[in-house]
Amino acid sequence: MHRRKYLIDLGGALTAGAAGYLGSDSTSDDDPEDDSDGSANSSDPNTPQNPSEDALQNTSFEEDLTEWTVGKDLPTVPGESSDLVEHSASVASQRASDGDKSLGLYIKGVADDGTIWVEQTMDGTVVEQVTVDVYSEMNSANRMSEVAFFAGAKPDDGLSEADFNRDNDIEDHSGWKTYSYSVSELSGEITLAIGMNVVWENDIKRFFDNVTVVEEE
Repeated sequence: MHRRKYLIDLGGALTAGAAGYLGSDSTSDDDPEDDSDGSANSSDPNTPQNPSEDALQNTSFEEDLTEWTVGKDLPTVPGESSDLVEHSASVASQRASDGDKSLGLYIKGVADDGTIWVEQTMDGTVVEQVTVDVYSEMNSANRMSEVAFFAGAKPDDGLSEADFNRDNDIEDHSGWKTYSYSVSELSGEITLAIGMNVVWENDIKRFFDNVTVVEEE
């Protein structure tokens, strides 16, 4: 299976400016219409509430994709030699766990594969853990998509699917759920990436919000 990795630097705007691993490419416009029944649902007393504003910027996507860079490691359409599967990364206002917006990630899973994410650099010296809220339409026994999480030194040739922690099944719940990842062993400037990996032959769109870094006591 042919795979291509891309990195799109949005730099505070949603226009292109791509630095591709094999070339530049913009995210797809062929994104299924969002439902409009999602609603804000943020207050969980068990969720850590001490994010560092200096460590990470625009954590709830209220400023669209400012400070975030879109990356993707995607297969080509089965039977094709060059066309990537349909995909998109965009900020949505249909649902949010914090504020008014969230990040919507979409992959057409015709190849049962593909990873798409957003990333930014941060100072990981005093960060204990990172949490992210993820929205699933349904609780299902079928594993269709996974949270893709990476924190650390970015490989010289860019991130790829194999670099991500993909232990968490998104379909293990319905509505919003907070996932937590320990980064206490990291220090200095690191890359933090949050995204979605698809493992099911279906159109998959999931929402991500409220990326929170929790500092050491």
